[in-house]
Amino acid sequence: MYDSERILCPDNHSELSDVELMEQYGKYFGLENWITFSGCPSITLTKVGSNGFEGLPNGNDVIIIDSGCYIESSHFPAFPSGTTKLTSVSVNDRPFGKIVIGKRCVLQGTSICSYEKITIGNNVIFGPNTVIMDCSGHALSNRGHPDELDNLKVEPVTIGNGVWIGFGCIILPGVSIGDGAVIGAGSVVTKDVPANCMAAGNPCTVKKMELN
Repeated sequence: MYDSERILCPDNHSELSDVELMEQYGKYFGLENWITFSGCPSITLTKVGSNGFEGLPNGNDVIIIDSGCYIESSHFPAFPSGTTKLTSVSVNDRPFGKIVIGKRCVLQGTSICSYEKITIGNNVIFGPNTVIMDCSGHALSNRGHPDELDNLKVEPVTIGNGVWIGFGCIILPGVSIGDGAVIGAGSVVTKDVPANCMAAGNPCTVKKMELN
């Protein structure tokens, strides 16, 4: 069973101005940290399993976006860029996954799905259409089995400060990307990337160390 609460949804809120989007966001997450929106993102809490919603969790226990961030969900960017999607998932009675985004980050059609925790540092730039996940959402075996949800593999993701991630990257569960790293466009990041290096490819590997 899937049950979702949509805090921001293009179907319902696309006519709101950028300021009105922030006000709608602030009703749940607070207005302490001002965010600039271009177009309406999708911010969703999803409950998976046998138990539906019995009231929403505290907003700051689920998604935290610090001040000065820019979230792009419009058709204006020069390169193809979809709607930014932030999804926090709770499986059965487990807590909702946490998404923590630092100061002055840029998200452009970025999709983040958290079952446990995804942490992004300050001054991180995501090229359009990056995907970040800490769980695949499906067990590798016995799919459809009553215990499938209990066997999901969840591994938190951490992205350091000052990271630049190119167009169309996929960052998989358990990955840590060090401060100042640059990830080339189209990369699939399956393993940790050290700080201050350039990495690219599928699978992503380090191409150049010590960028500074």
